[in-house]
Amino acid sequence: MITDKIKPVSIAKWSELDDKQPAYALVLNTDLVIIPFDSDVSVLYGRCLHRGALLADGTVIGENLVCGVHGWDYQYESGVSGYNNDDVLTKFTAWIEKDQVWIDELEIAAFEKKHPQTFVKRQEYLGLYSATHWKEKAEPENAYIQSLGMHGLQGSHGKMVSMGVSREFLPSWNDIQILAAQLHKFPLLDSESVDTRLTIGRNSKKPLVLDIPLFVSDMSFGSLSEEAKVSLARGAERAG
Repeated sequence: MITDKIKPVSIAKWSELDDKQPAYALVLNTDLVIIPFDSDVSVLYGRCLHRGALLADGTVIGENLVCGVHGWDYQYESGVSGYNNDDVLTKFTAWIEKDQVWIDELEIAAFEKKHPQTFVKRQEYLGLYSATHWKEKAEPENAYIQSLGMHGLQGSHGKMVSMGVSREFLPSWNDIQILAAQLHKFPLLDSESVDTRLTIGRNSKKPLVLDIPLFVSDMSFGSLSEEAKVSLARGAERAG
């Protein structure tokens, strides 16, 4: 029954939850994490207080809910952080009835008045994972990077750096164009074979011989994912 004191809303089907397996729920504009344990349930604020990661993606280890991004842990029954007891996830009133997990929507509304939520564009790029208010000071360029991901370069290369070198000091397209001096010989016919091998360090003990004059350089940790680096390495090897 909905009254002026309580407004029950179902957030999960109890029989479909796995014991101590975090589950996600959204009420109004607040992300929640549901932790069923034994015959009880705990419903906490669903964003890690460190960087705003979804705790529904975390793991229950012992008595703690551990964030899957940076390893912050919270006691799943109380919401208190093991790293810093002053960091506490809000725990909401929840109960199990008629195979449903219920929560009071009015309690969520009161929470949002004190703690306005900025995760409002869940259907756009990055969706649930687009944290904003945690990153304004700690990661000031994150909003710009996300903007590029959503809207592209918009006709401009934007701000680019490589290994700490400013874009203005990197080679431009004009620097790698064919020089006119290289055209003193007539071009070969399309049917003729061309030797594209390149030797780096010809006079060294172990020169590097490439089948084509392209080289995939090293990249700093974090600039590309492990999967991207492995893909580039395998592709470069297959291409010679």
